[in-house]
Amino acid sequence: MNTTWTEKKINRCAGELFLLCFLAYAFSYIGRQNFSACLPAMISDGTLTKAFGGYITTAYMVVYGSGQLLNGIGGSRIRPQYLIGCGLCGAGLMNLCMSFCSLPWLMLVIWSLNGLFHSMLWAPMMRVFTDHLPESKRYAAGVNIAASIPVGTVCAYLIPALFLRVSDWHTVFAVCGGLLLLAFAVWTCGNLRLRAYIASMEAQCRVSRQAVTDHHASTENRHATGTRPSLISVILASGLLLVLLCLLCNGALKDAMNAWIPTFLSERFGLDESTSALVSVIIPIVTVSGAYVSTWINKKFIHNELYTGGVMFVLSAVCILVIRIAGDRSALLCAFCLAVSISSMWGANTMFLTMLPYHFAGLGLTSSVTGFLNCCAYFASAAFSSLYGLAAEWAGWSVLILIWLAISFLGILVCLVGGRIWRKKSQQLDQGTLFDRG
Repeated sequence: MNTTWTEKKINRCAGELFLLCFLAYAFSYIGRQNFSACLPAMISDGTLTKAFGGYITTAYMVVYGSGQLLNGIGGSRIRPQYLIGCGLCGAGLMNLCMSFCSLPWLMLVIWSLNGLFHSMLWAPMMRVFTDHLPESKRYAAGVNIAASIPVGTVCAYLIPALFLRVSDWHTVFAVCGGLLLLAFAVWTCGNLRLRAYIASMEAQCRVSRQAVTDHHASTENRHATGTRPSLISVILASGLLLVLLCLLCNGALKDAMNAWIPTFLSERFGLDESTSALVSVIIPIVTVSGAYVSTWINKKFIHNELYTGGVMFVLSAVCILVIRIAGDRSALLCAFCLAVSISSMWGANTMFLTMLPYHFAGLGLTSSVTGFLNCCAYFASAAFSSLYGLAAEWAGWSVLILIWLAISFLGILVCLVGGRIWRKKSQQLDQGTLFDRG
């Protein structure tokens, strides 16, 4: 880096850039979870039926999951600042459109587009961390960004709770849209302020990646000089298919299980809806600690994202086992075990979707790999959430708990098998020798 860039100045600019990413991702949750909070009001005034509300939610999930892959690949080729800014601005406009809309089919289209815009954030943000932050700051950034999720989630429920008392759901979407546009303005101004720092970091990345490309050429690998390997070739060569299996188990326990916690507590212990909803807001605040625990374990002892994920699956399995054996005795004990179980899955998720893609920075594919993995994880969460509903309805909660326990044991097994392979592959990625022959 240019000699005028002192370490103190670099650290200050890196801190400002991370803060921009934190605010952008926290604000994004305000404009994506507000629909669920407003849905009861939209049903009660006759705007939507329960069935059509479900259609809109499903459409959002499908478009969001697909967009993760699309924008992950795009994030490796387009400046991530542009994608993130477009995502914030587009999501803000879609929320404003919802505030003026009362036609169900038009709402479905608008909220699907909202899912597409929200999918422009996470994978490009991982590229921001690898390309625009010093290597010494990337690990901490990958952990600390997880705290933006509970911050955004709490706001996403508090804003509707406040404005639905004094107005209606139209106002909620208008306020959320305005906040997202404000986040877009802050993001744009902040990146303009840091443009010299970003350009300098990008120049460093180009030098580092050219060295990897030259090494590939010198060892006569199959990729031509000046080009990056395709995502498919990297998936096959790096063992990402095993990581994908770990993610399927992780998604089945983290998001899909979390989606059923209010209903589970309400039906299992007779809690009223407000108490169950309150627990569902508090749990994300508790579960963010899993990201810090898993990162500490990995950095201090294990140094292997899949093995660390396996440790988190063990912790989750223990908590689910306690729920199965003694969960009926106390709603507090059950809620605590659920929180710790999901917290451990947040830790595993941090390993799979944040720390693991860092190894692909040398190939310039951090965003593509993140998008691919996140897309698969999201579809797994959506699929298992539906399956859990069927299992709870037809077989009862006791059987569903056993399903959670079986998935956690499968996650342990896959992480143990995949961890051995990943240790070798991650070293090859870090050394730039993944595609070397022999």
